[in-house]
Formats: sequence, C-alpha cells, structure tokens
Amino acid sequence: MEFEPFKIVPVGYIRKNEELQETFIEILHEFREAVDGLREGDWVKLVLWFHGSDTPARRRVLKVHPYGNAKNPLTGVFATRSPYRPNPVALYTVRIHRIEVNRLYIDWIDAMDGTPVVDIKIFVERYDCPKEVPIEEREAHIRGSRMIGEVNVIPRKSEHLDELEEVSPGEYDAVILEIGPKTTTLTAGELVELIKALQEVYESLPVEIMDKLGEPDAERAHI
Repeated sequence: MEFEPFKIVPVGYIRKNEELQETFIEILHEFREAVDGLREGDWVKLVLWFHGSDTPARRRVLKVHPYGNAKNPLTGVFATRSPYRPNPVALYTVRIHRIEVNRLYIDWIDAMDGTPVVDIKIFVERYDCPKEVPIEEREAHIRGSRMIGEVNVIPRKSEHLDELEEVSPGEYDAVILEIGPKTTTLTAGELVELIKALQEVYESLPVEIMDKLGEPDAERAHI
C-alpha cells in the first residue's frame, strides 16, 4: 500500500531561556490572530513535531523499551510516549502562565528549543479526561450550544421522548455545562432550580444596572 504524503506547517516554535528558566511558544506572525481568546491560566494541549526524531530509520522503529530502560520489555510505540514513531508527533498538556504579544509562556516541557508547534487546542475535560458521564457525546446537541462568558451550555437532544414517560425530572439529565475546562451535567430538576436562582439574582440587580440593560418591566417579569 502506498501512502500519500501530506503537508503540515508549524504555527510556532518552542523556545527556552535556560538563564531565566522560562519556556514559551513563539507564535508565527501569520497565526497571531489564532491566539485571541486564550487567557493566562488556561490549560492547553500542544501538538509538536519532534523534528530531531524525524529520520527514515527512526520512523521505522515500531517497538521500544519504555522510558529508554532496557529492563522494560519491548513494547509497540503506540502503547508508549516514545519520540520514535512512524510520525514523530508529540502531545503535551500545559498551563499558560502569561501571554506577551506572540509569546505564550508555559510550563517546562522536555521538548528541545526550536521544536515546531503543529497546533494548540484548549483543554476540555469532557474530551481530554474521559469518564462516565450521564449524557453521551452522541446525545449532546453540540450545534445548539451557547457560550455565555466562560460557560458553555450544551442541551441534550430532544429525541426518543416517547421513552421518557416513566422518567422523573430528577432522573433526566438535560444539559451539559462546561465552565472553562471543567464539565458537569444538570438534571431537568436541577436546571429548574438553577433558573429560579438566576431569576432571583437577576431581580436583585441594582436599578441603575437594570436601566442600562434596557429591559422593559414587562419583559423582566417573564424572564
């Protein structure tokens, strides 16, 4: 079987200042706008290209001793984090400590200075720390999700309602809430309680703020 090569371009490079003990990602100018939305304190997933391991010989290595210790049994590279792989892609989860123009200062990682950065993705617990959740991914109405500040509200798809006659509001998981990287779910009963609590908070807003919101009294009464 022949494999068609495809092109990957770096969006930046890992830089290390050993004197200051700092590690940062230098984003290339043409990708600077892609950083918008990232904040200091965010956790992100880095996809790097281990260019130092990108040789024909190392790409052919399919089994290694994990952690480079010959006492460990030979193991397929897909079951390890070895830099020797058919495609030398590396994954890291790091925190952004500060952002300065096109520099993202991050945790120390063992990648070499000058390592190409292929991609950066925000860390999301639901995807990156999989666990048993009441609402399966296929049941989440992703296109109907709404971002409100740092909160992402993802409703459950309204399907198979004929099967829910015997299910109570306290048993039916209605919505996924993502707050930053953290994920939780609310039952229909909990969702109603949240709406009531938010209604109380809304009604207690100072008059000056209410006036600036421009909500007519009639509309306020029905929120």
